[in-house]
Amino acid sequence: MRDLLERAEWRDLHESIPALARFLAGDPTAHGMRALLTGAEGLLARLERSLGRGWPCVWYNLGFTAELLFALGEVCPITAPLLGAFHSLLGDSDRALELIDAAEAAGVPADSCSADKLSAGAMLRGLYPAPACCVAINTPCDTQVLTSQLMQELSGAPLFAIDVPYYVDERSVRHVAAQLRELCAFLEAHTGRRLDPERLRHACALANQASEAIWEWLEWRKAVPCQQASKLVAFTFIIQILFSGEELGVEIARALAREARELAQGGVRRFEERVRAVWYQDPIWSDMQLYDWFERDLGLTVPVDIFGYFSHEALIDLGSLDSMLEGLARKLINCHPMSRQFRSDMGVYIQNFLHLHEAWRADCGIFAGHVACKHAWGGIGLFREACRRAGIPLLVFEFDMFDPRVTSHDALFFEVERFVEEVVLPRKRRGAR
Repeated sequence: MRDLLERAEWRDLHESIPALARFLAGDPTAHGMRALLTGAEGLLARLERSLGRGWPCVWYNLGFTAELLFALGEVCPITAPLLGAFHSLLGDSDRALELIDAAEAAGVPADSCSADKLSAGAMLRGLYPAPACCVAINTPCDTQVLTSQLMQELSGAPLFAIDVPYYVDERSVRHVAAQLRELCAFLEAHTGRRLDPERLRHACALANQASEAIWEWLEWRKAVPCQQASKLVAFTFIIQILFSGEELGVEIARALAREARELAQGGVRRFEERVRAVWYQDPIWSDMQLYDWFERDLGLTVPVDIFGYFSHEALIDLGSLDSMLEGLARKLINCHPMSRQFRSDMGVYIQNFLHLHEAWRADCGIFAGHVACKHAWGGIGLFREACRRAGIPLLVFEFDMFDPRVTSHDALFFEVERFVEEVVLPRKRRGAR
């Protein structure tokens, strides 16, 4: 199975990460990006080590986190869009587009989420080791159900599906916690590993440390002006999905917090901040340099976005197995970016936006609507009206977070530039007078 990692899709990624690290070596403040690269290298090394030792593999989709899997010890967790997402962010973006095209050629609908198509493309091409079992969850959005179905159909492995209710209440937390207890037995049965409560306690302690570092980081990003790069804020989602429950997640989160603190306290101005926006849908992960373009040419910063916002809920109680399962359930339901906003009614979605707009002292909102986010597009009228009543300028456009062929980068910049120059800045000048 180690031969799998010698395929071009994996080999290219192995080669690109050190090259990026060398590029960033001269930037004394780039702690966060360097930590992410270290985390990616660590994840790839863990994957190679696990395959070399013949450990059972467990696939999971985007709404789940791996603390329970780490508690099993010798297993290999793989989140479904891992390879394509890493190529889009850190490797060769053409590789990501190849996986999207492979999925569509096999019949995955063109208007489904590109994260699902990245998952499907990698699975169809046999780029992941065969799983002993799969774990699915119906968050953060309806399209993730497609990945859940594909994981089972393409692997033929047993699948455990976690149902997260529509409602945000304690009954929902208890419902999901009960399913996580059933999941423990399922994982033990199909991986042949025993879930160790002490290993779970250690994983949950690390998850708590990462959460606290993320909260500190987001506080520093409230500074006006915000001088930490806008493209980094969505990394909260990456930390939680790929690294929660291990040391790498803590290291990445703390590095991001340190970088934000140093930039806020150092007084260095990389650019003139003219406009602050809450980016309230999917980030531009087909080319993160667009955020640099926004900052340099428009003075536009994104101090917080929907992928970056990790809600302040109680930390996981480490006292017992039951309390840890309940804490993990609460995190899956109420804390995770998107899972918190996309699984309930538009009231939660809108109230979270209004909170972010006020707390991070934004001037406007940008709804970068992924073509597949039917749940968000379905409530766009309510969202527009809430922003109108609150007096918040809102830009709405359609794009795809991983596929620039849907809306080109030039077209994205044109939309944002026109909004900033013709709507937001004139409004700010009138307000100043």
